[in-house]
Amino acid sequence: MTYILTILFASIAIGAINYFFNFAAFDFNAWNIVLVVSVSVVAVIAIDGIFATLVRRAFPAKWFSVEKECWAAKKKECVFYEKIGIKKWKEKVIELGCFTSFRKNKIADPNNNEYVGRYILEANFGVAIHITGVILGYLVCLVFPKHWCFVGLPVGFVNMVLNWLPLMILRYNLPKLHQLYRINEKRAKRRAAAMESDEDSRSA
Repeated sequence: MTYILTILFASIAIGAINYFFNFAAFDFNAWNIVLVVSVSVVAVIAIDGIFATLVRRAFPAKWFSVEKECWAAKKKECVFYEKIGIKKWKEKVIELGCFTSFRKNKIADPNNNEYVGRYILEANFGVAIHITGVILGYLVCLVFPKHWCFVGLPVGFVNMVLNWLPLMILRYNLPKLHQLYRINEKRAKRRAAAMESDEDSRSA
């Protein structure tokens, strides 16, 4: 809900600024501004969706597997995120795992490494998708090139911020997921070793 309200208020602010400061210069009227801002917002959402689909479908899964820890934040980066209060606001940021049939708002089966591995895979893809959104969302400036600096640019900026927030959350969570994965692996190896030892004892 917070995410949707942010988009709504940002759209209203962009429209209001254009109405009070720029409409005369471009022969805008109020309905022109509503139309241009609304189309730009829909366009940037479409741009994000198109490139998210391309990343998910075109790039090989092996680039985003459990072994690829480059998508996770380093220690200093995690410390920075904690300083800006990520633990307080991360639950308010919308999670779009419903589009890939894998929700990432909570770890449903932490002891199952098949599940944790899939979680890491989806989180890694999410990082790449949001990086794409941060950068390529500014293509919205091409929708109304005459007014790009007054409509397209602020819409692109809001989109960048709204992509950056989940990007930070995913990168912040990934080190903990990798640690959980390693703990589960060690536990599984100990269990397998114990079972093998029991079998040896019985056969003796």
